[in-house]
Amino acid sequence: MPPVVKDALSCGGAVGGIDLQTATVLQLQAALKAGTISSERLVQQSLDRIAAFDTAGPALNSVRSLAPTALQQAGAADARRARGEPSRGPLDGLPILLKDNVGTRDLPTTAGSIALASNFPKVEATLTQKLRAGGAIVLGKTNLSEFANWVSRLMPNGYSSLGGQVIAAYDYAADPLGSSTGSGVAATMAFATAAIGSETSGSIISPAAVHSLVGLKPTIGLVSRAGVIPLAHVFDTAGPMARTVTDAAALLSVVAGVDPLDDASPRFTAALGGVVPDYLGGLKTDALRGARLGVRNTDINDTGLFGEALAVLRAQGAEIVEFTDSDTSNLSLLALGVIPNEFKWYLNHYLAEEAGPDLPVATLTDIIVFNAQNPDKVKYGQDLLIASDATTGLEFDPVYLAARTAAVSGTQNALDTAINDHQLDAIVAPGSGNTTVTAAAGYPNLTVPMGYTGQAPEGLAFAGAPFTEAKLLAYAYAYEQATQKRISPTRLNPELAAYCQSIGAN
Repeated sequence: MPPVVKDALSCGGAVGGIDLQTATVLQLQAALKAGTISSERLVQQSLDRIAAFDTAGPALNSVRSLAPTALQQAGAADARRARGEPSRGPLDGLPILLKDNVGTRDLPTTAGSIALASNFPKVEATLTQKLRAGGAIVLGKTNLSEFANWVSRLMPNGYSSLGGQVIAAYDYAADPLGSSTGSGVAATMAFATAAIGSETSGSIISPAAVHSLVGLKPTIGLVSRAGVIPLAHVFDTAGPMARTVTDAAALLSVVAGVDPLDDASPRFTAALGGVVPDYLGGLKTDALRGARLGVRNTDINDTGLFGEALAVLRAQGAEIVEFTDSDTSNLSLLALGVIPNEFKWYLNHYLAEEAGPDLPVATLTDIIVFNAQNPDKVKYGQDLLIASDATTGLEFDPVYLAARTAAVSGTQNALDTAINDHQLDAIVAPGSGNTTVTAAAGYPNLTVPMGYTGQAPEGLAFAGAPFTEAKLLAYAYAYEQATQKRISPTRLNPELAAYCQSIGAN
């Protein structure tokens, strides 16, 4: 018998008459202040929804573990509010889910690996500490493609030996994409106010796009990577995945900042003086007026969803500038070639310096041996792990360093040339059109819901120069407000809608 969903509107995600699918963090904060809802009620709603849709029913399997202190954290937020204490920020008292490669003190941090099932890191990730300092409730950890999708070429997106398979919310049979798969599903299902994902190349943008979310891959150096289990340190970053641009901006404003533990942080200091911009305050409905938006000549289209999006951008006052892009395909492939050595070096360093005590593994080699003893869990093989272990794994390997430098500088030059030669404020593209080049360059990329082909969501991407997240968020916000494209999966997926009906939710 299916579980009972306690709130009559909870299929779509609601509490206290507030639709969680559409309410922004600013509206939730107003409701908390007014006493319409409480943090404890929000957290209980999250727990109920996860039980009803993630564990039972369609068993989407997006959440790997829940913080045992979640309701206690919520009660503390309510108590602070009752005492009249000043707000700690836009996420104060709101539940947030973290991808399970982000270090936490109260839950294991596993990267989806059975070998790291008992890993309680020595120090919590900097971004987790920032969330807690900002009053956010760390609700739990989401499933992911194991080791950020770096185990086997045969492994499907959203699978891990520890967490199993994540199911796409809009179409159970669809590819949920990775590696922030669980964060994408959980955020679109309103299991939390928002979620944190991480990206090396496409791992925020892709699952966000196919789950009709706003996903932002920040510039390398804006959000600390300290305490996040690495894939390829030079390309890795964490970032927000949320149902609205407002929520993504709020989440970024809390987790961004200088961190001496992150060797990329000086870039942020050099570019913006280490001062986090007012991402929320910069969200304006007229932000597109006068903006010069580049579109690759291979993407320009007057039909389909992207054609419709370009028409909206023009109607909102943007100038669409067609340009010929440099061919970065070889550079992007070169970046992929950097990952094996980068992964071995940084994972071994993490295991030696940051991972918790008493793990059954101490090196990548140990993990491969451990996995070989558990073929029922590591059922797609581990060719990518083995290939990585075959590299020198040295931080200063000259061949690896040369390839890394070529990939990063080449893609940065391609983007800089396009932006500077055409005086562009941003580059727009359909779907994943900006993903590989911005990933290799370490530049920001954002996706916002663009519409649907049948029940399959598609995203509109905005990329820009380093540390222009405020501008990209503003453009995405203006587009979002003009189009209101997002439809929740409980409305668009007929199987999910039928399940809702079967348990008496609407």
